[in-house]
Amino acid sequence: MRLSAVLLNCTLKTSPEVSNTQALMDHVVNHLEDLDVACESIRIVDYNVPFGVSSDEGDGDEWPQILEKIIAGDILIIGTPIWFGVRSSVCQLVIERLDGTYNSTNEVGQYPLYNTVAGVVVTGNEDGAHDAASTTLFNLSHLGCTIPPNADTYWLGDAGPGPSFIEADGWSSAYTQKTASWMSHNVVHLARMLKEHPIPPEGNTVPMKHGG
Repeated sequence: MRLSAVLLNCTLKTSPEVSNTQALMDHVVNHLEDLDVACESIRIVDYNVPFGVSSDEGDGDEWPQILEKIIAGDILIIGTPIWFGVRSSVCQLVIERLDGTYNSTNEVGQYPLYNTVAGVVVTGNEDGAHDAASTTLFNLSHLGCTIPPNADTYWLGDAGPGPSFIEADGWSSAYTQKTASWMSHNVVHLARMLKEHPIPPEGNTVPMKHGG
């Protein structure tokens, strides 16, 4: 039973510019692949994803093709840098676009992200990692995702301007290594459980008004 994971990089940098967030996410990918998980990383700003709260904003919106991969996957990892102490605007955009899933259900009447296990990766050279992780994980839970314990990994540099994850050799942090390993193992373990025993639909089939 092989699992699949979609990792959304919410950096503000378009490819091929180097992304510190992707650098940490790549370590998570290594852990997941060691656990026999097929991974696909998607840099949101490389696609035409306009602002909105529906699953398809039309006019060349490329979010639907990304959403299709998210829904088909077993694991969703969102990676975000910190700007001014909070998650990136691109991460906020992703959460707002995921709000559109409230307007549809899966084959048993649940929201499409039910039985998807979620985790978060955060990088930055100032404080805000706990805020970015907690807000994003709560949003994903509210959207139907299941959150395991220790579902985040992060790296922070010194307060104020300074070297970021790659330049500072952030992976040398024992704490970051530990939390990346914990998160990877926990999301996979829970995803395997839900693959065999999905959350039953009883009590989870009452439609919610859009934007709720």
